Amino acid sequence: MSNNPLFERTVTALLGGEVLCEYRHEDLVTYLSIPDNQARVEQFLNQMNRKLRQTNTRDAWVCAYQDLSSSGAKESVRHQFKEVANHLEALVQFLRLVMHVETGDRPVFPGDHISEGKLIQEISSTPTLEEKLRSLTEKRLFYTKNQDVAKRVRAVMEALVKEGYLVRFGTAGTVYQATGKWSWLYDMMSFIQTHEGISADVVEEDNQMRLT
Repeated sequence: MSNNPLFERTVTALLGGEVLCEYRHEDLVTYLSIPDNQARVEQFLNQMNRKLRQTNTRDAWVCAYQDLSSSGAKESVRHQFKEVANHLEALVQFLRLVMHVETGDRPVFPGDHISEGKLIQEISSTPTLEEKLRSLTEKRLFYTKNQDVAKRVRAVMEALVKEGYLVRFGTAGTVYQATGKWSWLYDMMSFIQTHEGISADVVEEDNQMRLT
């Protein structure tokens, strides 16, 4: 085992279920960009029935189980899958809201900037968008009793920061940057879509699912 502090921080974050990307963990991602360091981390994880992998778009690093038949592995994956499923509708609604505001046809990608001020301005002046925001903030992930548009938007953005999907960008505190966790979420969404309608046991056996 390496005594490099970055090695320790990297494996601790991975085993803790973090999605490592350049926007939230720049130093750890830089560390993993060196093949020898990747090999050290992989070797360490392998001893614990884990492996290092990247999201499909290579925007983030995650930790996955090698063998789901081991003790506790299936339960861990089941818990994570249910957590994603519980929040998926709210996250998709947020993506749709941003696409309406930006009048674009692409979802949020890692590195994208989202302006809180622009969201507030566009939503406040468009009744249909205000209704979408109201519906969004009734979801458990974004729930708030505030009726003010600005406070509702702030509650949504703060929740996404807390969940690791956004980081604050710059010093003003009203511009946010999307993280690599969106890349991970899209992998999960693709998996769910591919396996739609199959039994939970089959879903649990996909060893690409990240640790919780």
